[in-house]
Amino acid sequence: MPVQAGELPRKPALLRVDHAGRHTLALWSGGRLTQVGHSLDELLRLTTIEMRRAVERSMGDLDPDHCELLAPVESQEVWACGVTYARSRIARMEESTTQDIYARVYEAERPELFFKSAGWRVVGHGGSAGVRPDSSWNVPEPELAVLSNSRGEVVAYACANDMSSRSIEGENPLYLPQAKVYDRSCSIGPAAVLAWGADPSHAQVRMRITRSDRLVFDGTSNISEMVRDPAQLTAVLHAAYPLPVGAWLLTGTSLVPPPPYTVEAGDVVMIEIEGIGRLVNHAMIVPHSGALALPRLQEPGAGR
Repeated sequence: MPVQAGELPRKPALLRVDHAGRHTLALWSGGRLTQVGHSLDELLRLTTIEMRRAVERSMGDLDPDHCELLAPVESQEVWACGVTYARSRIARMEESTTQDIYARVYEAERPELFFKSAGWRVVGHGGSAGVRPDSSWNVPEPELAVLSNSRGEVVAYACANDMSSRSIEGENPLYLPQAKVYDRSCSIGPAAVLAWGADPSHAQVRMRITRSDRLVFDGTSNISEMVRDPAQLTAVLHAAYPLPVGAWLLTGTSLVPPPPYTVEAGDVVMIEIEGIGRLVNHAMIVPHSGALALPRLQEPGAGR
């Protein structure tokens, strides 16, 4: 979608845009959009100090009216955390047939981390978020996204929508990848707000969902309710897993629309984090082959 100044954060941020048919990294600061002479992948190979110097050497101005906004992701993997808020612990326990597992994760020293998306699959601001048609309960989950460089240093923040199929996950915790990882299940944007100019540790998170212009959900929470520190979560991700161009990490949610709400095609999801920005997506049903399960194989020697 076109870059609209009113939709962007007031703090300095990196934007990925399509300008004259080329994908370009730009700096949004002081109401100006200027070209950065590096790709996001290149910047995230640097230390924070080196990255800051490179960003401050931005090049010529870009006209926002002639730029299309893209998701602020290049080759970065996207990972996610679960059960980082008391509310998410309660919600996961209510949906699950193995409730104690989530209580133990909430209280454990080691956090829950899981792969969410390849960078090229991430949906940006204004894009369509996906819904699995083989799930009876689908919800958007508003989250603070944390961008780290190759050294594991936190360099930026954004809003994220971790689309989830709660009914699939509730059947069995081992179904988590199918509940969380599918086409258009991850949205990040509108921009990567630079960490040296922002502190979201006490920011309000709000999610509003409308259907045919009718409000169906409106809730708020606060990042301060998180029981784990985002920088520490990032350190765990990098601890035994090299990430040469950094990674985005979704840090968990405390806002989940209660049943009977489930996402329908056309729903508009607005996620806003104070000082970080506003991410808006329309929901769509993603294509599905119709396969629900693979044929069960016979035990070795069976039928002989």
